[in-house]
Parts: sequence; structure tokens; C-alpha cells
Amino acid sequence: EGRRAAEERAAMDRAVQERRAAEERRAQEELRAAAEHAAAERAALERAEAERSAAQRRAEADRALAESAAAQRAAEQAMAERAAAERAGAERAAAERAMAEQAAAEKMAAELQAERERRAAAARAAAAAQPVPPPLRALEGREIPPARVEVGAPLTDLQLVLSPVRSFARLVEVERRIQSLPTVRSLYVRDFRGGIATLTVALRSPMTTEEFASGLRVIDEPQLRLVSGTRNVLEFRIEGEASIA
Repeated sequence: EGRRAAEERAAMDRAVQERRAAEERRAQEELRAAAEHAAAERAALERAEAERSAAQRRAEADRALAESAAAQRAAEQAMAERAAAERAGAERAAAERAMAEQAAAEKMAAELQAERERRAAAARAAAAAQPVPPPLRALEGREIPPARVEVGAPLTDLQLVLSPVRSFARLVEVERRIQSLPTVRSLYVRDFRGGIATLTVALRSPMTTEEFASGLRVIDEPQLRLVSGTRNVLEFRIEGEASIA
């Protein structure tokens, strides 16, 4: 019995030790599981924090990109508005300039028309005041027919052919008389030889050769007789001048 009791005590001690070892293993496993759980939670928290930081960085990058795009659009819109304003200003200036030019042209046309009418009236009055010369006769004794002037559109540049011109001094005098007409803007001698002078005349306003020929009648000295006329050339003979041999 004493041996059995010792064996039972020994068995009980072994059972207690095994239970205690099992409890220690279980405690260690629980500690290890708790540590692993805590590590997993920390890893999850770190991962969540990293994802949140990455999301925040992406959001900031997207916001910066959006702000840059908005700034670029605003700059482009401002440039477009400025360009439109400049175009509108240029168009207004062009329109105002065109209106001013048109008004000036209309005013000039009206003034030219009034001047043309005044010259025509003066020419008619001068022609009416001058005595009617006897009819000129050719060498054969026949009456010289009136000179024919080819009808053309109004011009601002034409040529005069004058003959006979006895000297250069006489040509300068004739040139000065023609230059004094209000219709003449400029005049220069293009050619002078053999008593025939060719002059280029620039007019202040467009006139037909017939109108300009009529305007020359107001010149008393020298007396110019129209010989022929084309669209832009008038040929006159200076009355009372001796022919140049």
C-alpha cells in the first residue's frame, strides 16, 4: 500500500506537472498569438496610414494638376479676350478710318465737282465774252473743220503737244500760264525739239480731255487752238506764232 500510494502521488505529481506545462504552453501560445495579432494590427495600421498618405499625395497632385490646368485655361481665355479686344479695336479703327476716308473722298469729290462746274461756267463766260474769230482757212482756201476729240473716261494724267514754240523762253512762259490753272497739280516738259513741245500734265481731279481742253480757253495769252485729241493726248497750235523751220 505504501508503494501504491507513492505511485499514486508520483502519478498525481506528473499529472500536475503535465497540466502545469500544458498551461504554460497554452499561455505561451496565447502570448504568441496576441503578439502576432498585435503585429498584424500594427501592420494593418501602417498599411492604412501608408495608403492614406498615398491617397493624400495623389489628391494633392490631382489638385495641383487641376489648378495648373485652370490657370492655363484662364491665361488662354485672357489671351483670347485680349486678342478679341485688339481685333475689335483694330476693326473699329479701320471702320472709322474708312468712314473718314470716305467722307474725305466725298468731300473732295463734291469740291472737285463744284470746281469743275465753276471752271465750266468760267470757260463758258470767257468764251461768250470773247469775239468770234473769223473762220480759219487752210492753204487751199477751205475752212478748217472743228477739231475732233476722242471721248474717253476722266483721267488725272495727260499729255499736251504744243506747236510752234519759237524758243525755250516762250515755252517756259506757256508752261507757267498752264501751270496757273486751278485744275493743274503739276506740269513738266517731256520733250522739246523742232518747235514742238510735249508736256505731261497731272490734274488735281479726274477730267476728260474735252473738259481740260475747254478749261484752257480761259488763257488769253497765248491763244491755243485745238488741233486734235485722243483719250489722253491733246494737240494744240499756238496762234500767232511763226512756224519753226
